[in-house]
Amino acid sequence: MRAVDPAERKIDAELLERISQGDEAAFTQLYERFSGPLYSLIRQMTNDDTEAQDALSEGFMQIWRRASTFDSERSAAFTWSVMLVRNKTIDRLRTRGRQVRVRERAAEQLSTADDVDSLSMLAPHLREQAALVRDVVRNLPDEQRLPLEMSFFDGLTHDEISERLSAPLGTVKARIRRGLQRLRTLWKEEI
Repeated sequence: MRAVDPAERKIDAELLERISQGDEAAFTQLYERFSGPLYSLIRQMTNDDTEAQDALSEGFMQIWRRASTFDSERSAAFTWSVMLVRNKTIDRLRTRGRQVRVRERAAEQLSTADDVDSLSMLAPHLREQAALVRDVVRNLPDEQRLPLEMSFFDGLTHDEISERLSAPLGTVKARIRRGLQRLRTLWKEEI
């Protein structure tokens, strides 16, 4: 990655301070300093040039939005940037994986269906199951229900949910985890 030089660390921290105040020139300078090594990291994670470029852009948008949260006492600016970009990339990979799994399941279900009649025989049962799931989800507290719906029904990443709910990322992840645990408990009670 990058060598840690105290003078460089100070410059990077100052750039982030200026970025937090809306300084576009400082953002350009930080991009020039960090984009190469960050792109290399993302490229290794995604193994795809286009995906890496998109993730790098999203990562720098995140740096722009979150610059005011940077604390030079806790980490170097580059380390902080790596964590933001890495987490954004992981969210993208999870979303991509989830979309692939949904498409594969849909294709599998369509290819295994014998004919329309066999599907129509299942329709009442599937509608009943879907209604039961909706009722169970409605019984979750809002703080768990909303992030779950945004993640699983709307396909949003944890970062996107965090932004929409104005809640810290860790809080969003914890609420989703607790919501899934509660959902399992409620589901067992229903069936």
